[in-house]
Amino acid sequence: MKGITLDDVRRWTRGDWRRPEPGMDCRPARGICTDSRSIARGEVFAALRGPDFDGHEFVDGAFQRGASAAIVERAWMAGGGDCRRGPLLAVDSPLSALGDVARENRKRFCLPVIAVVGSSGKTTAKEMIAAILARRFTVLKTPASENNEIGVPRALLHLGSQHTAAVVELGARREGDIEYLCSVARPTIGVLLNIGLAHVGIFKSVEGVAKAKGELLDYIEDESSLALVNADDRVVAKGTKRTKGRLLGFGLTRGSHFSGEGLVLDREGCGHFSLQNNSIDLKIPGRHNVYNALAAAAVGRVCGVSWADVRAALGEFKPLAMRSEMLRKNGICVINDCYNANPGSLSAALELLQQIETAPSGRKILVLGDMLELGEQSDQMHAEVGLHANEMGVDHFIGLGPMMRFALDAAVAAGMGRDRVLHFTDRVELCRFVSSLVEAGDVVLVKGSRDMQLEELVQRLA
Repeated sequence: MKGITLDDVRRWTRGDWRRPEPGMDCRPARGICTDSRSIARGEVFAALRGPDFDGHEFVDGAFQRGASAAIVERAWMAGGGDCRRGPLLAVDSPLSALGDVARENRKRFCLPVIAVVGSSGKTTAKEMIAAILARRFTVLKTPASENNEIGVPRALLHLGSQHTAAVVELGARREGDIEYLCSVARPTIGVLLNIGLAHVGIFKSVEGVAKAKGELLDYIEDESSLALVNADDRVVAKGTKRTKGRLLGFGLTRGSHFSGEGLVLDREGCGHFSLQNNSIDLKIPGRHNVYNALAAAAVGRVCGVSWADVRAALGEFKPLAMRSEMLRKNGICVINDCYNANPGSLSAALELLQQIETAPSGRKILVLGDMLELGEQSDQMHAEVGLHANEMGVDHFIGLGPMMRFALDAAVAAGMGRDRVLHFTDRVELCRFVSSLVEAGDVVLVKGSRDMQLEELVQRLA
């Protein structure tokens, strides 16, 4: 936040100072921090509220650690809240204030900003895009999977004159989230990867998911901006009329501007294909990651990155932790895909398991945890997973959580032997059993929603 003063923060947030100090308006705002434990001297503390915390309880501690000011709720002060250790900036909402400052900081710089939206694959695609752009640009990117109304503004507060491009991942938990995050990030290029059933329990239907994710297309509103969309995704294709900006497609079917041709998946499940007569060789497995690579290559080329640099960046890209991550130990291959799970990403993971070759005596073992936030359709969607697992002919199917019971029962009803199916409600017991089951030569896919914490099993196996 170089070049921003405390008075800028006040103006941008429409706040009022309580107990201002002489000359403070000209002081630099060295940043905005939302965690009082990690605040640096001279930063402004934003007192955010959440389901299980209230940042106003830590205002005093933030000042003790060197905060130059604190952003607090007017309602908190009206209710008797106060702190006499330093200046307080009273606003309607510290969370909105965080976004306001990030938005104004973003406006200070003219550079390509790429926003990545989709039901699955956002973080991997964002990292691929950043890796390609880094061959030509100095890139700011949202860290890890910080894609909400806190993480995106916090990242954009670090945008400075040294940056020549930015890549942000945008997530949605409710209608209007993408619209709001676009208003903060002001993307010049929007990437819509896919629309599936992730969070369908929140949005009620795939149409509801499409409406929320499609807010990105609404923001791409003139010829100065560009939407890059998955041309093979029927739901995405239906919504492309929402954008008034330029539109280009990527995919594996003919007709899209960035069309991958001649796709071959090797023994490790990694994709090899041609894109506009350029050979692309991936070291990240899965057909779904081919689409991420196509999206990333499209962004790179639109931004002027050479084909040589696009090929090199994609060829060097390795899987992120807990996302299509291949781990090997004692002759066992573990596909660590346990960061999260939804019907689309789980289907992609099952396809990957099917592609990977085992040793002659090896088995394919499927370990799945519940997919969460699927609402009323959850039992049906889990049952469909069981049908898919049976069609694949996995040697063992092991499930964790109440909803995985539907998947296991469906697999048995479809013909899978009961001796190949086992259900657990306790993660520790599952880890103990699977650890005793696997042998050298086996391939084990581990996947589940974040709350299932199946990385505990991965740590034991690999």
